[in-house]
Amino acid sequence: MKKIFQLIALLFAFTYLHAQSPKIEKSEAFDEPTEGWNKVFQLTNGNTFFFHFTKRDGIDVSVFDKSRKLIANKTLSSEVWNPRKMKNSVIEGLYEINGEPVLFLMQTEGKVPVLYRIRLDPMTADIVKESKLGSLPKPDIFSFNAEGDDIFVEKDPGSDNYAIIYFNGYAKDKSEQIRVVHYNGKHKVINKAYYDSPDENFKYLRFIGAIVDGDKSVYMATYGASSLKGKDGHVFVARLDAKDSVFYNRTLDFTEDFKDTKSVMSYNHYNNTIQLLTLSYTTGKNHFFSGSRTSYYLSLISYIEPGSLNLLSVKPVLGEKINDYVHTKLGLDENYNGLSQQMIINKDKTTTILSEEMAEEKVVDQRGNVVSATTFLGAIGVSELNEDGTERKGYLMVKKQAAAGILKPLYIATRAKGKWSNQMGYALHNSFLSYDYISTEKNRYILFNDNPRNIDKDEDEIKRRLVTGVNKLNTVCYSLPSLDKFYLFGNPESKDVSNACYIEASDYNKNNDTYATILIERNGHDRQARMVWINFE
Repeated sequence: MKKIFQLIALLFAFTYLHAQSPKIEKSEAFDEPTEGWNKVFQLTNGNTFFFHFTKRDGIDVSVFDKSRKLIANKTLSSEVWNPRKMKNSVIEGLYEINGEPVLFLMQTEGKVPVLYRIRLDPMTADIVKESKLGSLPKPDIFSFNAEGDDIFVEKDPGSDNYAIIYFNGYAKDKSEQIRVVHYNGKHKVINKAYYDSPDENFKYLRFIGAIVDGDKSVYMATYGASSLKGKDGHVFVARLDAKDSVFYNRTLDFTEDFKDTKSVMSYNHYNNTIQLLTLSYTTGKNHFFSGSRTSYYLSLISYIEPGSLNLLSVKPVLGEKINDYVHTKLGLDENYNGLSQQMIINKDKTTTILSEEMAEEKVVDQRGNVVSATTFLGAIGVSELNEDGTERKGYLMVKKQAAAGILKPLYIATRAKGKWSNQMGYALHNSFLSYDYISTEKNRYILFNDNPRNIDKDEDEIKRRLVTGVNKLNTVCYSLPSLDKFYLFGNPESKDVSNACYIEASDYNKNNDTYATILIERNGHDRQARMVWINFE
């Protein structure tokens, strides 16, 4: 009788997993990358590009067609940019523009950041054209600014138009600190202008976000303060129209004395508003035993009218529905302390806020130099907001991961634009960590890699094994709103078998609800990689 019950349970589990499992296609196996960084990118023509950024040998590119067959494989090299300096390079963006995959690569030449644009053939991965677009001035030896310098690339999701923002934190003239260049889908300049500092007394001015509205306008958010502590701090929104030479600027008055502030900026075309998700630093807390430090941020969403830039409303992102879930569903007393990481605007005019618990730990030597650093990535929070910003639903999924190095707040939003840097050489390790969110017409899913000992636990069992290595990980998938979970690539047959994907490298195509990623299959000491395409309903 016991064996019969076991057989019934086994059949039930198989039926459950089969019902939950999406359609999965796999490529032929290839050697697992052992260094560098990887990125998968799906084109509208059905082809999939797999980029492997080496440390000093350029960029390896593989192209798969609609039938998932490998049709091209080559290494990108150049005399315009330096393929031997990939270790210190930054990918500022990866976008499809006019049917071509386009890489925006920043390299430093003699302390001068230089941006290159690399256009690739969508079938062969040959370089169509590579161009040196611009650079930032070299700081003099007496220059100092806590903001540093950087180059940003923002593309309009609804068109091929894009903008490049050159941020020079060392500029003595604050009106020359931010320069914006607006391009159309043919890579022709539409407009360019410097951003005038909204206050001459600001010692610190920073670019914190931008959106491109076709060939019409570039919207931008900045943060300024007269001291590092945020004295007189404010957040500003501005617009540069295609036919204007200056920005139209507005102050968000409620942001007075905001401390260090970051943002995600999006254009909600469904109700014709600009949504600005801001994170403003409030305090930090050191944990005595671990030495880790948790930073707390005030998270707000501002709704802005695009024409006048008037503030329509502002709502705090409190995650009250997540806490309700923690208290009522899980029976726990603690509140959720996740940090907003991404803002997603949905077709039904609702907004999804993705959150994650974060804490950092640094080990310093006697001279105060950082010897090692770790970012602990905890529970996932999902908040669904109504059109007016009020919270309608909230969910929580427990995980416990340790990423090498320091991950910055909003790193998930940055990752969605294809931005990448080597992060002190930790890129390959961290590519397995964090999580991904997929929203189809019918369902929503959360994916992350976890230890099987954790997957078997219920959400109210907070104690979990810390994920630090990648050898025994399996990809788990949660479906919302039920929070049913299952192994995405099948139940591991034994502890010597595991299937985990590169979360950071993945790409989701909403047009066909296909999620493409790199799967690492382990059987004992043998490991191999495959490209996989997962069709979610």
